[in-house]
Amino acid sequence: MLRIPTLCALFALAPLASALELKPLALYESGFAAGTEIVSAQASSMRVIVSNSAEGLVDVLQLDPAKGLNRIARHKLVAEGAGEITSAIFHPSEDLFAVCIRNSDGLKNGRVELRAAADGKLLNTVEIGIWPDSLAFSPKGDFIVVANEGEGYVRDGEGFHSGEGSISLIDLRGGVAAAKHSLIKLPDLAGVEGATQAEHQRLLERVIDGEELKVPFGTSPEHIEPEYVTFSPDGARAYVSLQENNAIAVIDVLQGKLAKVFGVGTVRHAADIVDDGKYQPTAELFALREPDALAVSADGRYLISADEGDTDPKIAKTKAGLPSGGGRTVSVFDAISGKLLGDTGSQLDDMAAQAGVYPDARSPNKGSEPEGVVSFDAFGKRLAVATLERADALALIDLDQPEQPKVLQVVGAGEGAGSGKLAPEGLAHVEHKGRHFLVTGLEKSGNVALFELLK
Repeated sequence: MLRIPTLCALFALAPLASALELKPLALYESGFAAGTEIVSAQASSMRVIVSNSAEGLVDVLQLDPAKGLNRIARHKLVAEGAGEITSAIFHPSEDLFAVCIRNSDGLKNGRVELRAAADGKLLNTVEIGIWPDSLAFSPKGDFIVVANEGEGYVRDGEGFHSGEGSISLIDLRGGVAAAKHSLIKLPDLAGVEGATQAEHQRLLERVIDGEELKVPFGTSPEHIEPEYVTFSPDGARAYVSLQENNAIAVIDVLQGKLAKVFGVGTVRHAADIVDDGKYQPTAELFALREPDALAVSADGRYLISADEGDTDPKIAKTKAGLPSGGGRTVSVFDAISGKLLGDTGSQLDDMAAQAGVYPDARSPNKGSEPEGVVSFDAFGKRLAVATLERADALALIDLDQPEQPKVLQVVGAGEGAGSGKLAPEGLAHVEHKGRHFLVTGLEKSGNVALFELLK
């Protein structure tokens, strides 16, 4: 399970524009060929939970700076065909974790299970919305917010039908056994500035009855797909990305209601859009951001998004001027107003190419594909780290000037980075005795990589 050889030789490093550096420390091998997707770390115990959706289980790991990541528990939670674990997260301080599980019927409600971390004992089950995809504890652990993506599609005559996307709020102030659930419904997004509208003519790729199909979608609640959840440091607000809708929902946690939805607009920057075996960013990318993971800066002032993308225009953009899907950027917004402050432009792909891990085959379709993101302060700087799923890499980003975020480094997430065989997805940051560690789940390899930020 544990391997700590001279991994530095296996990781491609870009030349640094700063003294800060992400250094690989160790690799945890789950024993499975794939599925290690979502990770969450508990700073007080230095434990990490890792979900494996393919196997229906979670691993609990001990993070030891000297010994790496070692499994201390494995909990089988879902039998084959009985649903799917889509996310797992540690309570900030208690011996408790939560998982969200989607129903095997994509149009039925999912559930959150609250379990003891030490032995996996089920403490409570809470029914939530349709097709939950992400969940988060508030900083004090007194609330959970769940993004119910509702993305399960079924045939409806000659068309298709999907469940409504929604947001679940679970109140734990009375204790785990007395957990209270409320469902926050989302409004039609027609007319929301910066969000996906009918004129964008979008298509989603979805598996329906075992067949991959392109399906049209609009602005109604049936077509709203909440993706990822993060909290403000004070726990007063939860931010939920509506990835396919190119928007972010803000939840007033204490009031238990939707505060607002704001659109995140489009990007225009240099990009490589041709699969020809070399990196040549000579075209202009015009794309909807379509953010996946979100993070909030330690001071609560800035909201940061990883602009992965998911949709395609019905008509080729070269013919109709329609935006493509995915900004290939990390973007920074004012956390209160939602105003865009800046983004990384072409830097993620530029630095991935410099590090030798740019996935040129993905040039026509979302590039390096930023997916996960965390933000924290370290060594007197405001920083973010993002996972680049298709480049098999992590990006270190300086946010001291939020209007001009600067990519400092791209580092491969393991042996074979750039091959598309690792796919770092979930990402967690944990600080311990002044040291900063990053943990990422490598979904396609079945491994978990551990890094330290060094100065």
